[in-house]
Amino acid sequence: MQLYSECMHCIVDHHWELVKDQPDEARRAAFMREVCRAVAEADPAQAAPVPTARLQKLYASMFTADNDYPRLKRKYNEMLLAWLPRLRAAVEAAKDPLQLAVWMAMVGNYIDFGVMRQIDDARLQALLETPEAGAVNADELERLRGEVRAARRLTYVCDNCGEIVLDMLLMEQLRRLQPEIEITALVRGENVLNDATVEDARAVGMDALAALVGNGTNIGGTQFETLSEAARAALLGADVIVSKGLGNFETLTGIALNIYYLFLAKCPFYEKWFGMRHMSGQLVNERRFARP
Repeated sequence: MQLYSECMHCIVDHHWELVKDQPDEARRAAFMREVCRAVAEADPAQAAPVPTARLQKLYASMFTADNDYPRLKRKYNEMLLAWLPRLRAAVEAAKDPLQLAVWMAMVGNYIDFGVMRQIDDARLQALLETPEAGAVNADELERLRGEVRAARRLTYVCDNCGEIVLDMLLMEQLRRLQPEIEITALVRGENVLNDATVEDARAVGMDALAALVGNGTNIGGTQFETLSEAARAALLGADVIVSKGLGNFETLTGIALNIYYLFLAKCPFYEKWFGMRHMSGQLVNERRFARP
């Protein structure tokens, strides 16, 4: 995926929101100059998560006291773990447990502080309890179901904290389709935004369902050229890949692998691309969706 002009604007806008209330004008101006420099110098063939990784490290170093992401990660992991028994019961009681688990994993993509200014916990709960008709593409769901049944290895590319608890519900259903399947969960190699690392995934118990592999970077996506050797092997050796969130979609799309993308439309660019309403869901396969 390339760095589109709308994405450039979004990078600048997001980082301005982070620092606009800082009282120290000199630090604020210095940071925004680096934001503009990062956008100007970015490789146009690489998506927004790549230059954003550099800026997140800078923000964490310049505004240490205001870095709220560790607290937010703990909050949403703990909150979703508290909801997990009720959500699991709903999945088990569903007419099609896999379909509902896909929907819930998709909804988890709402917990994204890289795009969203604020998360409305009540709205998150309402989304989980009210599946959107047509969001879980029926044809792709059946292809996913059939391919998982025949698969030996599946790699699940994770995104955000809190969201990873809902990913575990989907992993449980995928394993029911193929009890012998080997699942690898690919997470961030370093802290960035509220994205999940190996430590975060282990804290919610994901290691009981999957082998945990860090991607070797703090890029809020999965930029293949920058991945650790273990992360590349997890992708190349998988029969099926499930990829969560727009950052992973932006960085992985165009790669010739069997990837099922699950995400919510949280920015105008992708809403226009897929003809989606804001906050509607999408399940598409890398080999079959139409590119602009």
